[in-house]
Amino acid sequence: MQGSIFTAFSDMIIDQMGMEKWNELLEKTNPSSGGVYTSGAQYEDSELINMVVLLSEQTGIAVDDLIESFGTYVFDILYKNSGVDVSSIDNLRDFLLAIDNVIHVEVQRLYPNAYLPQFEYEEGNDGDLIMYYSSKRKLCAVSVGLIKGASNKFNEPVTISHPECMHHGAEKCKLIVKFDA
Repeated sequence: MQGSIFTAFSDMIIDQMGMEKWNELLEKTNPSSGGVYTSGAQYEDSELINMVVLLSEQTGIAVDDLIESFGTYVFDILYKNSGVDVSSIDNLRDFLLAIDNVIHVEVQRLYPNAYLPQFEYEEGNDGDLIMYYSSKRKLCAVSVGLIKGASNKFNEPVTISHPECMHHGAEKCKLIVKFDA
């Protein structure tokens, strides 16, 4: 997993729970990196997952809820630090449609070893956007959080449903984004 995800996760924990909590997570999960992360490096997915699971046990917050909250938190960081000029995109729908064929293409160019999820799109009923998420990591909850973060950025409220999920045997996750008027 890209180091920028780890640095954003540490920022979130420190911002919301304090440096002591971050140090405790590092001490109890004993990551091979020693807890020193740089944005451009790659780290084992298990290091982050172990911290999220421990945090879930300590707080009583479900793992998926923590992962979704992280997605919402990290959106602004990724948006500001993106190597892609998305300033011409002025609405949420167009932004979401640009993820796979614009944003991820540029991320892959900048970080050739990055493993990125894939999205497919379909128009739904009443102007809904259906996004199909697939990834070996099965971090669909991060995608839901990222969509919520983008919704906040563009000041366009949405309702997201997740009727099909890889965690329940589906080949890919189906996320239905309903744009609230």
